[in-house]
Amino acid sequence: MKKFCALDFVIIFLTLFLGVFLSLKNAFRSSSKVSVKANGVSYEYSSKSNGVYKVLGLAGETIFEINDGKIRIIDSACPNKICVHQGWSRTLVCLPNNVIIALEDNGEFDAVSE
Repeated sequence: MKKFCALDFVIIFLTLFLGVFLSLKNAFRSSSKVSVKANGVSYEYSSKSNGVYKVLGLAGETIFEINDGKIRIIDSACPNKICVHQGWSRTLVCLPNNVIIALEDNGEFDAVSE
């Protein structure tokens, strides 16, 4: 049986520290704007502008809420209401009503956009 040396403990500690640091960084990251695309029309809202908003989609109105940097769809004109059951999320989609609502960060890039 091989014994642990000091370097093994350093590597384990650094790996755990990096994992916790990256998890906390993403957990407390706040978005700066809410981007809405409804039936070909784009809208932008501040993620700090708490309130209930309406946009007109293909089938009718979609009502969504911004609260403390989070978004959710409250009601939509779509028949199955799957978008309403998505709850609070960073990206919300109502396909029958052609509405996409997303939290976006200014100045930060993800792996796809880099």
